Amino acid sequence: MECSSWWQAFTKQIDSTTVLAASILVLASLWIVQLLLGRSEKRKNLIRLASKLPGPPTIPLIGNALHFACRPDETLDKVRELAKNYDTPLRFWLGPKLFVVLTEPRDYEVILGCSKASYKDPVYRFMESFVGQGLVSGSGPLHRQHRKVIMPMLNSKTLNEYLKYINCHGQKVVRLLEKRVNGGEFDVQPIIAHTILGVEANLKKEDYEDLVYWTETIYELIHTRMMKVWLHPDWIFRWTDTAKRLEQGQRVIHTFIESAIAQKWKEHKSVDKPSRSILLEQLIDHVARTDLMTDEQLRDETYTMFTAAQDTTTVICSFAILHLAMNQNIQDKVREEMEKVVGTASCIEMEHLNELSYTEMVIKETMRLYPIAPLMVRQARGDIRLETCTIPDGCSILMVPFVTHRSSKYWQQPDDFLPERFSPENSSDRHAFAYVPFSAGIRGCIGQKFAMMLLKTIIGHVVRSYRLISSKTMDDIRLKMDISVRSKDGYGVSIERLRAN
Repeated sequence: MECSSWWQAFTKQIDSTTVLAASILVLASLWIVQLLLGRSEKRKNLIRLASKLPGPPTIPLIGNALHFACRPDETLDKVRELAKNYDTPLRFWLGPKLFVVLTEPRDYEVILGCSKASYKDPVYRFMESFVGQGLVSGSGPLHRQHRKVIMPMLNSKTLNEYLKYINCHGQKVVRLLEKRVNGGEFDVQPIIAHTILGVEANLKKEDYEDLVYWTETIYELIHTRMMKVWLHPDWIFRWTDTAKRLEQGQRVIHTFIESAIAQKWKEHKSVDKPSRSILLEQLIDHVARTDLMTDEQLRDETYTMFTAAQDTTTVICSFAILHLAMNQNIQDKVREEMEKVVGTASCIEMEHLNELSYTEMVIKETMRLYPIAPLMVRQARGDIRLETCTIPDGCSILMVPFVTHRSSKYWQQPDDFLPERFSPENSSDRHAFAYVPFSAGIRGCIGQKFAMMLLKTIIGHVVRSYRLISSKTMDDIRLKMDISVRSKDGYGVSIERLRAN
């Protein structure tokens, strides 16, 4: 017992003072190595080109690392502060590592279409213990191979088959919300998460609550490690409380995913396949027929599919519902469109989805304010010429759609929720890369159509049944960022019944 208490006290101390001290030593060591390597032409070129870029003053050994020595929910403000104070492209240093920050659409167009910038930055390796080397974290030939495997699964035929299950769960969220009618304000996010998780698996309440909690928590922990350079070395990180919590959460998610895969393999081999997970069923069927993925690669892509469907779509749907509740005139327009297009049909069909243009504007405006990828980091593998500078080989390229999406250069009243800005007439003169919620180019998200279909359907079922109300205003929404942008205070709405359900 005494030994156990001593060990806990020791590791706690390691997690604070000792880790920081060790990290400073690590940074110093890295700088020494970089100084030795600095004689190389590549390093000289990197330093020379970096010196031409604006950016904050640096501190010897640690660069600008202290600027990001903050709570995870403050990271977004720190990045926005840099973009506000310096013209982009700008530079900052984390220890010996150079980051070049971009916020201009013209620069995104070059980078997102450039093979020299198609590789994820090394910081994404911190995601591999969670999602493996899937589409989110992978790079190179393996990434291209996996895209080729998965893209055919997202064709029109598969999406149409999937739509009937989405409708079932859209109707389920209506039933769950019924318990909240006239009951005051509540956080809608857990109900949306339950619904979207239900598209892939039928879960008990305690199971989905664990999955939702740990998915968000894991992303926060990974993001913390990404932004704190002293947590980058594995031999330091493994001693921290952050590492212990990350391992605990990953066990929960991985157990669920591996169980789902085992069940789907079992169903795949049976004559009668009671599939409730079209995408996973399609993936397993394709792997069985082609042998294009190992079991480990199948697991990694299932992690990616699960986290993409559950976490990012839940966040966007929750924000959209919150904004409809805050803006009654916009909500009325969505409802009127639903009544005109869908009418009294119980299910929203593919032909309906194609005509829901205003609802699509609402979803796009939601993703403008809260992009799925608020930050995107690439590694430059060769010098890349931009209009105003050259990005040096070996640096990290940090693109910040969150800043671009709220820039008055490209958006009138950028902090307001105005879906009409995405009408054809208002979009025609806008730079195509001023809006990149799903990334774009070589590594653009292949699940965009699926996400839009899912969001339109769930939102449609909700607004056809309830009036959404919220006491919040735009000024009340406080944000935090990990891999996605989230509300610090939940997504509070109240509801009134429109008609008998």
